[in-house]
Amino acid sequence: MMVAVLRCGRASSAQEIDVAKIKLSETLRFLGTRFNKITGSDLEFLLEVEEARVRPGAAIHAEARVRSPESGERELTHITISLRGQVQREGQWQDYDQRAEVAHNTRLPGGHEFVVPIEVLIPEDAVLSEDGATWSLRAQAVVDRSVDPRAEAGFEVVGD
Repeated sequence: MMVAVLRCGRASSAQEIDVAKIKLSETLRFLGTRFNKITGSDLEFLLEVEEARVRPGAAIHAEARVRSPESGERELTHITISLRGQVQREGQWQDYDQRAEVAHNTRLPGGHEFVVPIEVLIPEDAVLSEDGATWSLRAQAVVDRSVDPRAEAGFEVVGD
């Protein structure tokens, strides 16, 4: 069984706390772009995956970042982190979507950034990307109780 461990902390803080764990499918493959940056309203939101390719049994690391504009304080209602994809099992395509919400009701002072480090542990028996499924890691911020920017990035699980 695969577990995504979401860790949350401020960019300037060396201290991080565990905020959620997601149990993920044993048959994971990842495809997609490595990096995607989106600006929504006056906020900047970024999701970056450190590794474009990973082997089964290894971990993939990513960060979701939300930056508040200089113009004033905002409230980060939460960030939703999700692993989404399509998997072919027993000859049929199935949608996959596993989510966790982090950083609830967090104050964003003007000009400051909030960072959510993400670690996804890939199981030893993960199905390789070349075998057909598509997967992506997605993050969406809800700021001042309104859906705001989102970003999506992916990676591949590769063999020896």
